[in-house]
Amino acid sequence: MSRETPSVLVVGTAQDGGYPQIGCGAVCCERVRQHPEYRRLPASLALIGEDKFYMIDCTPSLGEQLLQIETSAGFTMDDCAGIFLTHAHFGHYSGLPLLGLEVMHRQGIPVYVMPEMEKFLRNNAPFSQLISLGNIQLLSLNEYIPVPLGTMSITPLPVQHRNEFSETVGFSIKGKEKSILYIPDIDSWEGIDICQLIKEHEVALLDGTFYDRKELKNRKISKIPHPTIRESMNKFAALNSGEKRKIHFTHLNHTNPLLDANSEAYNHFSSSGFNLTIDGLLIHI
Repeated sequence: MSRETPSVLVVGTAQDGGYPQIGCGAVCCERVRQHPEYRRLPASLALIGEDKFYMIDCTPSLGEQLLQIETSAGFTMDDCAGIFLTHAHFGHYSGLPLLGLEVMHRQGIPVYVMPEMEKFLRNNAPFSQLISLGNIQLLSLNEYIPVPLGTMSITPLPVQHRNEFSETVGFSIKGKEKSILYIPDIDSWEGIDICQLIKEHEVALLDGTFYDRKELKNRKISKIPHPTIRESMNKFAALNSGEKRKIHFTHLNHTNPLLDANSEAYNHFSSSGFNLTIDGLLIHI
C-alpha cells in the first residue's frame, strides 16, 4: 500500500470512556447506540512513518484503533515502533495490558514515559508484570527534549492536569513540512503560552472535553477541570482567522453538545472559525 509520509492519523477523539460512554442512558449516548456511525474512540494519535508507526497513548480501544491504522496505512502491530504516554488517566494508558500475556504477549514494545509515569508503571500491577515479562520496555522522556523518529520528531511539553498519579504532557510533533501541537488534557490555559504555541505550529489539536460548564448534570465539573470550548474560543478570539483555523478541539466528553450536529451549540460553533477533530483525520506533515 502506498502512503504519504510522514503523517499523523487521528484514531480517537473522545474522552477516556469513548462515545457512547458505558453507563450513560441519556439521549446523548442512546442516539449513538442507534446510529453507530457517530461513535468516537478515546483520544489517540498514530504517527505514520515510511516503514513503521508510533502511537500517542494506549487506550482501552487499542484493538479498533489498530484496525484503523491497518486500513489507512497498511501497518499492523508488528510495525509498531513505540508508544508515547501523556499521563496516568484511565483512557490514556489502560490499553497497555492488551500487549501482555493474556492477549498479544508482544515483546519489547518501547513505551516512552516521563519520570513520574515511569514510577507509576513500575510500581503497580499489571503494568509491572508487562515490564518483568519483557512485553514493554520503558524509555525515558524529558520535558522539551525532542525524540527523533526518522523523518519526524516528538517533544514532550509539560502541562498542569490534576496529576494524581503522574505528571501530564502534551506533544509537539514535527515532520518534513508541518508541525502539530497535541494537548488533549489540561486544567486550564493559564500558565502556558498557548497562543504562541498555536502560532508555532501548523495544526493544534487541543483539549475540548466540555463545551461549557453547564453540561454535566450529576457531577461537579470543578472536580474534573478542563478549559471549556466556550472559554477557549473567548481566549483565542484575538487570533486571526488563519490561526483559528489551525485549532481542532479533541478529547470530547460524551455530554459535549458539539457531538450532535443538530444542536444549537454546534450551529453556533460551526460559524466560529474553529474545528472539531474527527476520528480518521489524516494530516500529512
